[in-house]
Amino acid sequence: MVRYAAAFALPLLLAGCAGAPKVFGEDPSAKPFVLEETFLGRGVGEGEFRNAVSGSARPFRVRFNGTRMRDGLTLAEDIAYADGEKERHVWRFTRTGSNTYEGRRDDVVGVAHGVVSGNTLRLSYDVKLKTGGSTAQVHFDDTLVLHAPGVVLNKAKVSKFGVAFGTVDIAISMLAKRGG
Repeated sequence: MVRYAAAFALPLLLAGCAGAPKVFGEDPSAKPFVLEETFLGRGVGEGEFRNAVSGSARPFRVRFNGTRMRDGLTLAEDIAYADGEKERHVWRFTRTGSNTYEGRRDDVVGVAHGVVSGNTLRLSYDVKLKTGGSTAQVHFDDTLVLHAPGVVLNKAKVSKFGVAFGTVDIAISMLAKRGG
């Protein structure tokens, strides 16, 4: 019986360690993803969190508002879930190199690290996630792909202890540029 459990657990563990998900349209030779330009101004998105264990899905809509900082971008996200719950997150992204960023947010543990390759930005970070009456620390590996000016697809893998238990998919449309 232990042999069967080990045979089942190993592929699950390896899948959980696979890193950021691939997204259709990634192109390392494309025009670079510039976070502080891509998310400048207002935008909207529709997405869904999918629980890989239960198969359940939680759809949501999000409104973005990005303003330029001296060395990066402040990005406010107002999220409205289909079940009526609402959240607000405010990211503060700082450019740390020609293709790297750091991100901070109130519920992020430490610092989010971002790396750009062509039209793709990969973000890796831990979050204190509220679940019911408690809080759990989970890991996000986000892959954001700039498909056209103002159009971004974001796919994230959510894991705990290295084992993936969910995904987040968001289609984003930026509406208007605004100085800042």
